[in-house]
Amino acid sequence: MKKLLVLLFVSNLLFAQNGTEIFLLDISESSVNITLSNPKNITNRRGYDNQPFFHPNQPLLYYTAMQDGQTDIWSYNLKTGVGLQITNTIDSEYSPTVTPDKKYISCIVQRKSNGDQDLVKYTIKNPTETQMIFESQTTGKIGYQAWLNPNELVTFVLGEPQTLHYQNLTTNKDIVVVPNIGRSLHLIPKQKSFSFVQQIDKKWLIRSFNPQKNTITDIAESSPDSEHYNAWLSESIIFESRNTDIFSYNLTTKEWKAVILPDMLPKRKISRMAIKGNKIAIVIEE
Repeated sequence: MKKLLVLLFVSNLLFAQNGTEIFLLDISESSVNITLSNPKNITNRRGYDNQPFFHPNQPLLYYTAMQDGQTDIWSYNLKTGVGLQITNTIDSEYSPTVTPDKKYISCIVQRKSNGDQDLVKYTIKNPTETQMIFESQTTGKIGYQAWLNPNELVTFVLGEPQTLHYQNLTTNKDIVVVPNIGRSLHLIPKQKSFSFVQQIDKKWLIRSFNPQKNTITDIAESSPDSEHYNAWLSESIIFESRNTDIFSYNLTTKEWKAVILPDMLPKRKISRMAIKGNKIAIVIEE
C-alpha cells in the first residue's frame, strides 16, 4: 500500500500543472556568447502550456495544453502563428514527440479511469487513429520518452526509484539501464546516443547512453539548484535551465557559460526547452 501511494504521488508530481507559458526565441552564436532574442509568447493565456517539441521538417511546434482540467496536444505553426488542437479525448495527453519516421506523434496518455500512463502514438495525418506502444499495466507507468529510430527508444518509468529503460519494439527487449533519473531525455544530435540526468549520491550528472555499445559516459555535472532540464543546441553544446537563467555547456572546452537572455523576457522560472536550428522554445512560469 505504501509503494502504491508513493507511485501515485510521483505520478502527480511529474504532471503537476502549474500555470506556464511557452516563449519562442531566436538563437545567435558568436565566438564569445550565445544570445537569445525576439521573445514571443506563443500561448499567451492563463493555465498550463508545456512540454514543447519541434517537428523536425515542418514549421510546427507541438505542446501540451490544459483546458477545463483536461490536457490535450496542440500545435503552433511558426509561419502563420496559428495554434491548433490535435487531440480531443476523455484522457489526458502529455509529452508529444514526433517519431523518427515522422508519421506519428507519440505521447503519454494518462487514463482518466485509473491513472495509468500508457505510451501511445497518434497518426499525424489523422489524429483520431491511435496505436498502443506500451501499456503501463505491463511496463510500468511511462513518464517521458525519446526515440533513436522507429523501433528503438528510451523511456522514463515511474517507480521507487524512477528508472531509465531501453526498449526495442522489434525484439521486445526491455532493459533497465540505470535508476534515479531526471525528467530530461534526449537523442544527442548526429549521434546514436541518448542524454539523461542521473542522481549519484548527492550529485546530479548529465550522462549519455549508447544502446548499440551498451555504454554510459559522463558529460557534465548538472547544477544541484536546477530541475535538470536540458536541450541540445548541437552535438557539442547542451543547454540547462537554472531558475530564471539558461546555461550552456561546451563539450569541447568543458565549460559552463550563461546564455544571454533578452531584457523583454519575463524574469520568471524557466524549465523545459526545445531547440530546432536557430529557434528555441522555453517554458516559463506565469
